[in-house]
Amino acid sequence: MMTHRNSLSALAIVAALGGAMASALPAQALTFVSAQSAGEQSTASLIGLRVENAQGENLGDINYLVLNSAGAVTTAVIGVGGFLGIGEKNVGVPFAEVKMVNNKDGKPIAMVTATKDSLTAAPNYVWTEKTTMQQMKDDAGVAVEKAKKAMSSDGDKSGDTVTPAPAPAPTATP
Repeated sequence: MMTHRNSLSALAIVAALGGAMASALPAQALTFVSAQSAGEQSTASLIGLRVENAQGENLGDINYLVLNSAGAVTTAVIGVGGFLGIGEKNVGVPFAEVKMVNNKDGKPIAMVTATKDSLTAAPNYVWTEKTTMQQMKDDAGVAVEKAKKAMSSDGDKSGDTVTPAPAPAPTATP
């Protein structure tokens, strides 16, 4: 049976793990940027941007931007094919080959030298990293396993079994 003491022990272990990670960060003076500089563009303004070729053919839209370790954008991942995202595939294009221009209607677009057929035939872009949410889930799983081991080595050999509280006694009605 899981005791109150074991529950507190598990909570303390998880809190200690989080505190240890935070205390490992070096203290540095942080500088601030107060405004966007001329010539800079936010990634948010590019995600979802329509992609066309010089002939005005709609090729897809920018789904993701991939950064290198220095923080520079290296790849635009373009969603091609499908309808409203269903059946769409992601194709990576070197960001240096993507030009930000205004189309004939004056709307900003991304332009690439490609055809719809060439992008449809291109290989799917393959992600090799975990998302932040997936990494957090994995880290939480590790913390839970450590807490379980700590509780089982604390003399409680019954595992995760929790005995429910007894039901309240019925009350008399007048």
